[in-house]
Amino acid sequence: RQGDCKIDRMNFYVLQKGECSVTIDNKVLPDPYGTLSEGTVFGELGMLYSVPRAATITAETDCTLYQIDRRTFRYFISSQQPQDREDVKTELREIDTAIDKIAGVKTRYSGSIIHPFRPNRAWLWRRWTGTVLQHAYKGALWNMLITATISFFIGRRADCTWAVAMAPDKSNPIISRMTAFGQSWHYMMNLTTFILTFFLSQSYSLWREMYNTGRKIQGRLNDVGLLLATHAKRQDNGRYTPEAEAVLDDVASFSRLFHTFCWANYARNLRILLTPRGMSRMLSRGLMTQNDFNALQSIEQAGANNACLEWMVLRAFKGIEDGAIKDSESMEHALLAKISDLRGTYAGISDILDGRMPLAYAHFVQILVDSFLITAPVALYAELGLWSILSVGILTLFYSGLLDLAKIFLDPLGNDEWCKENVNMDIGVLIREGNAGSTRWKNGAAVVPF
Repeated sequence: RQGDCKIDRMNFYVLQKGECSVTIDNKVLPDPYGTLSEGTVFGELGMLYSVPRAATITAETDCTLYQIDRRTFRYFISSQQPQDREDVKTELREIDTAIDKIAGVKTRYSGSIIHPFRPNRAWLWRRWTGTVLQHAYKGALWNMLITATISFFIGRRADCTWAVAMAPDKSNPIISRMTAFGQSWHYMMNLTTFILTFFLSQSYSLWREMYNTGRKIQGRLNDVGLLLATHAKRQDNGRYTPEAEAVLDDVASFSRLFHTFCWANYARNLRILLTPRGMSRMLSRGLMTQNDFNALQSIEQAGANNACLEWMVLRAFKGIEDGAIKDSESMEHALLAKISDLRGTYAGISDILDGRMPLAYAHFVQILVDSFLITAPVALYAELGLWSILSVGILTLFYSGLLDLAKIFLDPLGNDEWCKENVNMDIGVLIREGNAGSTRWKNGAAVVPF
């Protein structure tokens, strides 16, 4: 049961026969993560990490289970060398974190692919977590401190005769020279504003392209499911024949594996799922079959998604040969067209990431913005006096914030780990939505009214 913290009484289970459901926070997880079938293991996380149970497991049918108590489990674990044992635990924790992300156990934006917003002004003003302000405020405070220090020394050297809250006297020799510098600084501001906004626009275009690519992959997978479900052979009562249902189930399973491995190739926080231990963990948690696992072991890690895509095609055409899927030349052409489009779409992800922005361009914009903000205290003091402290803070917040936002857009998958709270996409949501789509069309046409 979720939340059970009686560590000493915990057991590790192997489901030998039957089916169980997985519930977290009173919600059953979507398939395949919400269903445990024969050969699945569970209960090991609490024993490995000495933490309360993360989920509630409920038997949905008559089940046969084998259990290992904590003492026996720890005995087998302790047979390893201490460092090896810790390495395995660390790796397993990373793998389980990745699986939890695609299972929906852990979400970044409460189940949304990106951080949602409301158009209400008051609501937006109250936001802090996940905003650029959260990331840029430290730089703004630092620049304000520098401006205050410069203002103090200028006031000492310039023998100021003006009031504290008033603008400096332009006739003062030091202020006069600073005024001349301020005029050239305003030209720099115009240049910085134009280049920075253009840089942000280009960065957002890349982020949007990645988002659209993810949605397109989902769409093509749904198209394959729709084509097969509408061409599956049916019995006289309108339901699928057992052979047709087996084809749809197999293709859906391969589709889910393909989608997971596809994004694992590009998203660093999911890449561990491509390792032998990662796949083994997916097997133990019921996310693939033993046959799937055996076949994938003979394939290079980077080719796992390609193999699963080919399995989808081969299983569909075998279903056509066996008569489980209606044989139609137009349907076969449509199916191949969708699969080919899908392959081209996901292959383009690496092109998007590799060509996201030339180093020279990003380097130039960074130096330009930094130069503009570093010289702001000197340039603005001649016009605003002590008010320049506040002005520099605001300028830093917005100009540095815009540059940070552009760099966040250039890392849509969060691979650079540059900013923890940002606008990166929650790839787990994309994968979960794709998983739901793998059975959507089969279930939608399971019963027809004619």
